[in-house]
Amino acid sequence: MKRNTWIGLGIGVVLVAGGAAYVWNRPKDEVKWRMAKLDRGNVTQRINATGAVSPVVQVAVGTQVSGVISALYVDYNSIVKKGQLIAQIDPTIWETQLADAKAGLERAKTNMDDARRQYERAKRLAADKLLADQDLEAKQVAYQTSVTTMENAKASMDRAKANLDYCNITAPVDGVVISRLADVGQTVAASFSTPNLFQIAQDLSKMKVQVNIGESDIDEIKVGQRALFTVDSLPDKQFMAAVSLVRQEPITTQNVVNYVVEMIVPNEPLPGSEEDAKAPAAHEPGKGGGREAGKAGGRDAGKAEGREGAPDPEKAWERMKDRLPAGTTKQEFLKRFKERQASGGGKAMSAVSSAPVGDPKALARIPGGASQLGGPKFTGNLALRSGMTANVTISTNQRRDVLRVPNSALRFNPSAFIKDDKKTDGPRLGQPMVMGGGPRPAGGAQTGTGSKGGMVARREDRIWVLENGKPKAIVVKAGISDGQFTEVTGEGLTEGMQVLVGVDNSKQAGAAPLPLGGTQGGRR
Repeated sequence: MKRNTWIGLGIGVVLVAGGAAYVWNRPKDEVKWRMAKLDRGNVTQRINATGAVSPVVQVAVGTQVSGVISALYVDYNSIVKKGQLIAQIDPTIWETQLADAKAGLERAKTNMDDARRQYERAKRLAADKLLADQDLEAKQVAYQTSVTTMENAKASMDRAKANLDYCNITAPVDGVVISRLADVGQTVAASFSTPNLFQIAQDLSKMKVQVNIGESDIDEIKVGQRALFTVDSLPDKQFMAAVSLVRQEPITTQNVVNYVVEMIVPNEPLPGSEEDAKAPAAHEPGKGGGREAGKAGGRDAGKAEGREGAPDPEKAWERMKDRLPAGTTKQEFLKRFKERQASGGGKAMSAVSSAPVGDPKALARIPGGASQLGGPKFTGNLALRSGMTANVTISTNQRRDVLRVPNSALRFNPSAFIKDDKKTDGPRLGQPMVMGGGPRPAGGAQTGTGSKGGMVARREDRIWVLENGKPKAIVVKAGISDGQFTEVTGEGLTEGMQVLVGVDNSKQAGAAPLPLGGTQGGRR
């Protein structure tokens, strides 16, 4: 071969050998660990849920008899008293039945009187041996039968009278009408179920929040625990409540078991509502008839009555014009207002502000007339309304001044970032260990005895520290968690200890690619 060829081959061998030596002897990439301190602090365990706001006591008012609704005397937001007439069913059929029952009772009474006279006559004849015993017994049976017939006729009359009374539907409790489900002219049938006409909230000064808690968390909920919640209308305001009831009834939806938890919360005035803050008792329906009567035209109507001195008609019109019935003009309002002032103003101004154009009884008997009726209305500016969605946080447990670590420290496993898999005191890093019939999650080891009977192995939680530059596992017992920190206990734990929570760059020498860029391992 030529001399130049040998020189070229020699140079190539030297370059290859040098490159191989560089690759072999170059320093390995260093893993940059992210650390966090094991510190002391408070850990509060919470359960988040979504529920609905409703009145504490909400009564559905229905009808026990069938028929056509002939009159409605209340509407939405009407304040009602217990026993107040709020609706009527057409009584024509029931009046006819009552008249028929009365006639049947008179007929039965006449037959009974006749049977009694015949029986008494038969007894006298039998005493003189002028009547056979068999005939006497027949008269006695006839008399007893007539007595029974009269009792049945009396019961039928009482039933017909009760059905007629049921045509007058009254409020069962003091409260506020929050829902009206029928109108004049509608036919209701009470044959199989009771049709509801109204929903009455007994007291709006306190509300109830109901949430569904899953079976995995329900054992953490106890009566008396504190809860906070917000509503969409006031996202910046937190309402305080307390757990009042944990129902034992399971609710299963698509194989998911939930339990209802109830909380009671005072209904606060809207922020900035000075009038409500000064008179919170005014929101309680059924208490203080005079105060409720003042609500008929709103609190401003009460001022117009003279509670704050001589009322100004112009100001009264500006305050109440939006609440007046449709068609009421300013001139008509001012005229009525001045007339009542001239007569002494003894009547509540609510009569002016809520008096409909026309006869109230006539309005109550036409379809849609209930919306034009007067009467006391609830106008309280309360923050919570029935049906609102509540975003609830229940504090179930709390630990004070305990050792805690970030949750990422319990989820992190450094095995993916170490090239050399050397044996340690426990299982090899990143090596799954089969116990109890399943692989070990990367975040911790499993202990226990597996069996064919399906015994599940218990997993040990671990945190990792650096010892001589290499990760070392420490077995810990995890306590409660607040979503950010977790309480830990175990041997060798000291405040201020540096624990591994991740790496600065997941693309390291010997590192395996992680799914979705996350860290391996997981916690219960």
